[in-house]
Amino acid sequence: MEDTSARPINGPLNSLNKQFHDQLLIVTGSTRQRLDNGSIPVVVRLDSRIVLAKGRSRSVFTINDTYYHQLKALAHIPLFLFLSALNGNTSEREKNQVMTALSDIRTDENFTAADLSPIQDAVQTLVNSSEWPLMEYVAVRKFNRTLQPAFQSLIALAAKDEAEQTLKALHDIDNKLDDPYLSQQCFYVVCAGHQPRYKLLGKQMFERWIFEKTKSHEEVERRVLYGESLESVDAARELVVTRLVNELIGEAFLNSPLSMNQDVLGQAGELAVEAVFRE
Repeated sequence: MEDTSARPINGPLNSLNKQFHDQLLIVTGSTRQRLDNGSIPVVVRLDSRIVLAKGRSRSVFTINDTYYHQLKALAHIPLFLFLSALNGNTSEREKNQVMTALSDIRTDENFTAADLSPIQDAVQTLVNSSEWPLMEYVAVRKFNRTLQPAFQSLIALAAKDEAEQTLKALHDIDNKLDDPYLSQQCFYVVCAGHQPRYKLLGKQMFERWIFEKTKSHEEVERRVLYGESLESVDAARELVVTRLVNELIGEAFLNSPLSMNQDVLGQAGELAVEAVFRE
């Protein structure tokens, strides 16, 4: 990404613009220090964990544990059969392997018969079909009505588990902070990582958590941050630093700490786009 902060390169505005960025760096540095000294905790949702970053300390809470990953593996079984058929790897071996796994999982205390019934029925229908060894796209479409309830059931179980584990972690974090003022200063960041709109459940949980505590939609908007390209606690903390600096500038010049949480040029651009296309 090209750095344009030093532009314009020549002319009377060059020096002033450089000084502006120098002053901005000073304010950014002092804001970052507030995070470094623990005055502003940051709760980060990333990969399978939630991390509380308070100063230099890190507390880790596992959200997606064995049960969650078992649900994902169960959802992969029909896909495994489908891809095996596409790749010409269909035999009694694949069928027996799947049925044995489904039989073994019944003894797992995490699952009830009701949990497993939809996926077991779907897989049984699939492997008993004479079309499975020659599976093609058209044939898969025929099994949609069987497969979709199974997938929906597993997704619902996974979502419930993640929501429960997230809420437990948030209560544990509050207890760990053990300070109502620090809890009020805390920011919540979702690191979406490599996929667009990833980990939205985590964002929804953070939003509900803050709203339940504050009854303020403005506080929710202010303190919950979502970054599609973020993949680390450090990156999440830097996003909070940027938010805090933007709040300072927004409140001073645009009468709202939230006014910088938008693409101002993009909003004005709606009129500009209309104007240039009319010329």
